[in-house]
Amino acid sequence: MPKAPAFTIFLASTSFVPTTLAAYNLVDSYTPSNWFDKFHFWDQKDPTNGFVQYKNLASAAKTGLIAIDNKSGTTPAIYMGVDHTTKDPTGRASIRISSKKSYNHGLFIFDLEHSPGGICGTWPAFWLLSDSGKWPIGGEIDVFEGANDDRHNKMTLHTTPGCTIQKTGFTGELETANCDVDASGQGKNMGCGIRHRPVDVKRRDLETFGQGMNKGGGGVWATSWTSDDISIYHFPRSQVPKDIGSGQPDPAKWGMPVAKFAGGCKIDEYFKNLNIIFNIAFCGDWAGAAWNSSAVCKAKAPSCQEY
Repeated sequence: MPKAPAFTIFLASTSFVPTTLAAYNLVDSYTPSNWFDKFHFWDQKDPTNGFVQYKNLASAAKTGLIAIDNKSGTTPAIYMGVDHTTKDPTGRASIRISSKKSYNHGLFIFDLEHSPGGICGTWPAFWLLSDSGKWPIGGEIDVFEGANDDRHNKMTLHTTPGCTIQKTGFTGELETANCDVDASGQGKNMGCGIRHRPVDVKRRDLETFGQGMNKGGGGVWATSWTSDDISIYHFPRSQVPKDIGSGQPDPAKWGMPVAKFAGGCKIDEYFKNLNIIFNIAFCGDWAGAAWNSSAVCKAKAPSCQEY
């Protein structure tokens, strides 16, 4: 069974829409005061075959999987966690929430302080998913995602056939260029993916996923979704632009994004009506399938579920 210590996700998510090339109006702000009113709690079987039991709002609140952190002297934050003590043969109790509102275009800013770090079996994610039909119709944008002992965030698009991206205009490392989940020459459901590895490999606090990211106090991710492209920016806690903190974000001043999905994809044709999703899975189609590719995890048990 997965073994993971308690962890905390502190986050705030904001959505803006552009008014000019360099100005945005605030559309929605997801804060501790309204967070759990703005999301649906998924309590069905995990679509990604995770070793997990997603709980509804009442159950999550009763068992301490969710809370508002109001520690004295700090800014209130949202806590979402998992059951890290109960060994249930049907899977760990966890959270998957989806925004009640869907979006078309915008600038989505996500502030994360802490997430599962270097823990074998875990698979946390912040992503956008369409409600337009059977997956992947309407598209999927994975903004923050990783599994097991990953140290570098993976950003991915998942689409129907006909959407590809070019290796230009971003600082990340292109891993796959065809966003079609059934593309030949790529793994099943892989889509087009870009990995974010920091330039200074000696600075663990600048890492974009796992223990190093947590050590640095987390960071901020900003996703710009327009008709032309989908671009993702990442800022370690020590490097968050002042314009984000002031509520006047200006991507034109942020430099090159870590990921830019553009080139051979008609964005408006492949992405529409997207909901914001946060979840923490265990094992499943990624963390489980990638188990043996991690020497650290493989040494712990023959498989993710056995661990």
